[in-house]
Amino acid sequence: MGRESIPASFVSDLRYALQHLYNPDELRKSALGGLLGVDTARDPLALQSVLIEAIDTLKPRPGTPLQAPGWRLYRALYHRYAEQFSQAEVARTLSLSPRQLLRQEKVALRALAGYLWARYDVSAQPAGRDLSAQQALNGTAPSDSHLSRERELAWLRESLPSEAVDVGELVEAVLQTAHPVLASLAVQVEWAAPAESPPLLARRGPLRQALLHLLLAAARGAPGGAVRVEAEARGEKAHITLWAAPPQGSPPQAEADGEALTLARQLLTLSKGTVEALPADTFAVTVTLPAAGPATVLFIDDNADALLFFQRCLVGTRYLYAGTRDPQQATALAAELQPCAIVLDVMLPGIDGWELLGRLRANPDTRAVPVLICTILSEEQLALALSAAGFLRKPVRREALLRALDGLMRSG
Repeated sequence: MGRESIPASFVSDLRYALQHLYNPDELRKSALGGLLGVDTARDPLALQSVLIEAIDTLKPRPGTPLQAPGWRLYRALYHRYAEQFSQAEVARTLSLSPRQLLRQEKVALRALAGYLWARYDVSAQPAGRDLSAQQALNGTAPSDSHLSRERELAWLRESLPSEAVDVGELVEAVLQTAHPVLASLAVQVEWAAPAESPPLLARRGPLRQALLHLLLAAARGAPGGAVRVEAEARGEKAHITLWAAPPQGSPPQAEADGEALTLARQLLTLSKGTVEALPADTFAVTVTLPAAGPATVLFIDDNADALLFFQRCLVGTRYLYAGTRDPQQATALAAELQPCAIVLDVMLPGIDGWELLGRLRANPDTRAVPVLICTILSEEQLALALSAAGFLRKPVRREALLRALDGLMRSG
C-alpha cells in the first residue's frame, strides 16, 4: 500500500500520539500502540521511543544542504513534537507563516505515517496489528520477507544508543523473563550478583535478548538440572559466563540451539561484544563486553540555574557533569577535561558563543570535541554552518538533551 493509500484514521492516531508524546496516561489510550505492536498498557513510554526514533529516521544525511526540503520536514516534526515547541515557535524557527507551517506539518506527518506503515507492515497484520521489531527478534511473530534480520540489525545499530548497563540488574531482568521456561524444564539457576562490577557500555535491548537466548539454550541443555551464571570484570572488559549443569548421572547434552547462538552473536555485535563457546561436555559460553568508561560533558552557560538543571539531567545516565559560567576559561577547561561533548550557550558575557565555538574549533586540543549549541535563539542554520555538531533550542527537555548527546556518541 503506498503512502497515498494510508487510512486517514492511522494518520489521525499518529497525530494524537505525537501531541501527547510525553503524557504516559494519554499514550496508554492511543490506538497507535496496538497498530505498531507496542504494549502501551505495560509500558506506554515504549510508544514514545518508537515515535522519536521514527522521527530521527527522517533526518537528512550529513552533508545534505540545509535548504533541502528534507531538513524542513524533519525539523517541523522534531521541533513541534520531540521538543514540544508551540506552532508559533516552530514557524519562527523555520521562517514560515502559520499557514505555510500547517502545510509543512501535514506533509511531514504523512511522511512519518508512511515510514511507520511500511516499517511495521500494518496492513498485513490481523486486526491491524503488526510485526514489531522486538517480536521479530524474539521469534514470536511470523517472519516477513521484507523485514529481514539483517535489515532489523542495521536499523537497531543506527537507532538505539549505547548506554551504561548494570550487570546485576540486567541478569535479574533476563532471569525474570525466562522464568516460565525455566520452570517448565525444572531448571534451577545458580546466580549471585557480583559485589562490584563496572557498568557495561551496550545497547540494552539487543544485549538483553542475546543473554535471554543464551540462557534458554543453556536451560534446554540441562533439563531437570541447573544453569550457572557468573559475571566478573577484567581490565576494561566485563564477562558473563553461562553453562549448563545437567543432573548427576545424566548423559552429556550436545550443544543446544545453534540458531540462538547465531542470533546472540549478531545481537552482541551491536554492543561490540562477543560470545565464545567454552570447552565442555555441556552448553557453556562466555559473553565479553566493553565496560562503560566515563563520558564527561562540559556545559558552558553563565546562568547558574541552567547549569544546575543540566547537572540534574545527567543523574542516573552514563554521562558525568562538568560546568563553567566563565567563557574565558572554557577553552582551557575543555582541553584539560577532554569531554565527550560540549553544550554551549550563545549569550555569554564578554565573548559570545559563536566566537567561543570558533576558538574551540581552532584549538588543536579541542577541535575534535563535538559542540552542541543550546540557546534561546532560533539560529540552527548558523550553528551548523559554524561546525556545531547539533542544536537545541531553550527551554530544553531532559529527554531532548539526552537524545542529542546519545546521537553525538553514535556519530562519534
